[in-house]
Amino acid sequence: MRITLSGDLGSGKSAIGTRLSKQLGIPYISTGRMFREIGRISNMDALQVNLAAEDNSDIDFAVDSKIKEIDRNQSDFIIDSRLAWHFVHDAIKVYLSVSPDTAASRVMADRSRATESYPDLDTAMDALRRRRESESKRYRALYGVDIDALDNYDIVIITDDAEIDGLVTLLVHVAELGTRHKFWIPKTRLVPMVPPPSGARINSSSHFKLTDPFRLRIHVEHNFGFYFENTNALVSAFHYSENLVPYVNERPLSLPENKEAVEIAKSELRPGDLHEWEKLGGARLSFLNRLEERKATSSIL
Repeated sequence: MRITLSGDLGSGKSAIGTRLSKQLGIPYISTGRMFREIGRISNMDALQVNLAAEDNSDIDFAVDSKIKEIDRNQSDFIIDSRLAWHFVHDAIKVYLSVSPDTAASRVMADRSRATESYPDLDTAMDALRRRRESESKRYRALYGVDIDALDNYDIVIITDDAEIDGLVTLLVHVAELGTRHKFWIPKTRLVPMVPPPSGARINSSSHFKLTDPFRLRIHVEHNFGFYFENTNALVSAFHYSENLVPYVNERPLSLPENKEAVEIAKSELRPGDLHEWEKLGGARLSFLNRLEERKATSSIL
């Protein structure tokens, strides 16, 4: 069994890789650690490491040679790497997505990251953005690949607000049994753009599970899933068997081309409606924080 974990900085690759390794009983390999050891630049901060590598492709080539060696000589492993999907054969290729603000908060809270220390959230977000740009630039120049292209991956998971247990459960299921679904989002990241149904009842047909064909049609922005259709599918999504829901990303015709769903939601959604959806679905909806920010800004003005 082979799994490659790629994704955004701060998306949880190392934590998930470590847990998956224990759950599946196969080795976990971190190429981030390998990168720093080969480059002998552990005294530099994470951004400087990446910027230094832009002018020293020997570091990348050495790490990539190690990945190719692992691919040739090991049958089972989990590898946390930006580029393993490109070099490793016969693997389940996973991409973990996280929004910039969540990533920065995680990195600042992680005391194990000795080379990543930031005075505030904005500084952390800027450093992570520059690191990602540096990585994307290097890999395009070296190999002509786009590490952000989701077509490269078999499974894409939004990890904002997701619990490690739920992520690991999903990936173990994928590794052992497979899945018909590529895209997954936590229920807490769903944003109902329709009013809650009155007197809604949940029946057994609403309790879809991982093996079912159910997928929710949403429009994804800033790692929130905006739902514009009839309430039935959304009710089913909130009562899905797992805390992560499979989805299809489609921009609705009702959404103007020159507007973002997040701005429309911030201006039009009522907190009371979201609270009603929370009661119905049994999940805290993270977009309420955005509405509270709107309220705080309005009170200041």
